[in-house]
Amino acid sequence: MKSVTKQVTLALLAGILVIISLYFIVRFSIDSKNRDTTAALETILHDQEKLLISLAEATRINGADKTTERVVIDCNSSDRQRFDNLLDLLSSTISVGELKELNSLFNKCGSFYSNRKSVMAAKLVREVQVFSDYLNLQSVLKDSRIEKSAKIVAWQNLAEAELKTAEYFNKLVVLQATIIETLTAGKSNSSPEITEALNEVVAIRGQMAVLSNQIEVQKSEALKL
Repeated sequence: MKSVTKQVTLALLAGILVIISLYFIVRFSIDSKNRDTTAALETILHDQEKLLISLAEATRINGADKTTERVVIDCNSSDRQRFDNLLDLLSSTISVGELKELNSLFNKCGSFYSNRKSVMAAKLVREVQVFSDYLNLQSVLKDSRIEKSAKIVAWQNLAEAELKTAEYFNKLVVLQATIIETLTAGKSNSSPEITEALNEVVAIRGQMAVLSNQIEVQKSEALKL
């Protein structure tokens, strides 16, 4: 009887040891996978932030990445040069013929920089969201939600400011078209219509200057966190 009891006890102990061994094996495997996931995520985050820095700088100076350059295409170089030269004449003396030429070139060249700004700002917003998703995943793994959320907010504020800047840029293009069309219709530079449009231009440029400063502040905040 004692022999049987002893055998049962040994069997139970062996079973417990097996269960404990399996637990530690599974736990080690999970910990190992978590470490691998965390390391891979760190690499992804590093690459994503490098992309954000590059996009943010290109957007700030109204540049473009290679993909956007293929999608948003400027008018040919001779038309661009002629368009810019005629724009410079708007504030001085420009003939009726030159105004008509400018109006025609506006359809080809007028919205290029605005369109490029809009595409780049939208791309920045999208990539910030990707970065945010990765950071949120990292915060779950590392329990550092408070620290990381500040970085997300800084990048989101920067992207939103660029998106708002793009909207203002579009408004400037509309006002530019209004001014050209008004002058082409025979109104003078000092007419009420032109004065009103120019006042709007000044106001919008003032808002864009404020946003530009905010963008620099938010970029500094994002990079130091």
